[in-house]
Amino acid sequence: MDPTVKRETTSIKIDPTVWKEAKKDAIDRDVDLSQLVEIALKTWLEDEDPKRVKNELKEKE
Repeated sequence: MDPTVKRETTSIKIDPTVWKEAKKDAIDRDVDLSQLVEIALKTWLEDEDPKRVKNELKEKE
């Protein structure tokens, strides 16, 4: 993570089981949970097809 980039504190609602698994994974990878979430989001944003994701989200509504 780039230390020169400003970070914001945020709040999200997430399945507690998923959150617990993420915390364990962060420990295993020797990163903090914020780093793990940021890496995951950046990877997802870079790799996913935005049109497909948008359609999937609409289907869930």
